[in-house]
Order: sequence, then C-alpha cells, then structure tokens
Amino acid sequence: MSSIEVAAGLGILGIFILGIAIGIVLIVSFASRREDRLYSLWGEAPDPACKGARRLLGVWVRGARPERAFQFDEEGRVLRRESVR
Repeated sequence: MSSIEVAAGLGILGIFILGIAIGIVLIVSFASRREDRLYSLWGEAPDPACKGARRLLGVWVRGARPERAFQFDEEGRVLRRESVR
C-alpha cells in the first residue's frame, strides 16, 4: 500500500468517526430540547432518545417528586405552573 492510500483510508475513517460524534451530539441536544419543552424531567422519559440522553448526561430523578408541578390542557400544553416548595 502506498502512503496516499493509507492517508485516504485514515481520512475516510476520521470523517466517519466525526460523523458519529456529530450524530450523537445532535440526538442528545434534540432530546434535551424535547424534555425542556414537555416539562418531563420529573417523570419517565417520553421516548427512547430522551431516555438515552438522560443516561448519557447522567440526569436522574432523585428524592421525592411532587405529585404535580404543572397543569396541562387536553393537548399537553402547560396552563399553570405551581410552586413546588
């Protein structure tokens, strides 16, 4: 193998690894945004992407959780935020 072929192979491998890293960052950022939008950090994760993002980032529910901190309408929008303390 010539040095050009080795360099091309390493370049392709580097681009592939960079693509995987960018994909992971995008999935975690979209899942985090979804969690913020749905106010779902106190409950179960709404989908597998959010569950994986929680595991990757180390976000766990600790201690006693309030019964309800938000009131929702039928479409899932927040009507009123209650103080939990």
